[in-house]
Amino acid sequence: MGLLDSFKNMFSFTYNTLDGAPALTREQDRGLALGAAYAIEGHLPINALTMEADPKTAAKLAKGAWDTDDAETARETYRYLLGGGHQSTYGLILPYLDQYLEVAPGRRRAELKAANDRATSELPALAERHGLDPSSVQRSYTNCTLYYGYIWAYGQPSGPLPRSVLAWDTARVVHVSRIFVDAGFIEPAEAWSMIAQAVDLVRPSYASWAEFNEGFLTGRAFWQLQGKRYDQERINDDGEKFSRAADELLNRDDSPWNRLPW
Repeated sequence: MGLLDSFKNMFSFTYNTLDGAPALTREQDRGLALGAAYAIEGHLPINALTMEADPKTAAKLAKGAWDTDDAETARETYRYLLGGGHQSTYGLILPYLDQYLEVAPGRRRAELKAANDRATSELPALAERHGLDPSSVQRSYTNCTLYYGYIWAYGQPSGPLPRSVLAWDTARVVHVSRIFVDAGFIEPAEAWSMIAQAVDLVRPSYASWAEFNEGFLTGRAFWQLQGKRYDQERINDDGEKFSRAADELLNRDDSPWNRLPW
């Protein structure tokens, strides 16, 4: 990095840190690092398990974003994220996406049709065997094939798709923990326990923070494509914001991703 770049880096970005926050253990520091992209993007405290939101605001956010309004529904959210999350569907359709993406650049119509026909015929039964909604799984596959360029642009731009998007699911464990603690649904000790489980779950899936980031960005792109409507401008803006956050985390020496070895 040149001198000019160093000065730009120094003055264009600062972390939000919470004064007087309890000192983090190394395990807690590593746990918060899973959700660091959210902290950077939303300018949340990098050193504390909070959004700095009052309970009413946090409860409104929990209800609107996660349909969560008490401790039990908060724990259901944790069970979803730690028990499969989006990785369940992504892992199921990934072999079919791989086959589709092998032929998509050349746009060979017969091969594309064959790939889609195979997915259409096999995915419903697979989804049922894994306890997933067949129509939702099929829609996920279809949307990913229609808009695969978006996933490549923000997830893994120069190679095959990541084998796992657990980074996305586990980063959200940290993010919802901030919300649930601020709302008063979950005590900090329980939230830290959930985050520790997320760390243990995700670490075997990646070899570095860079790989974790690819899984996170791909997972977020995958999530964006789950709905029935595709808003190109909205998801492009979203992808750019989180890509910028990732750049800060991967390139700054004081980033938690550079302070803490994977």
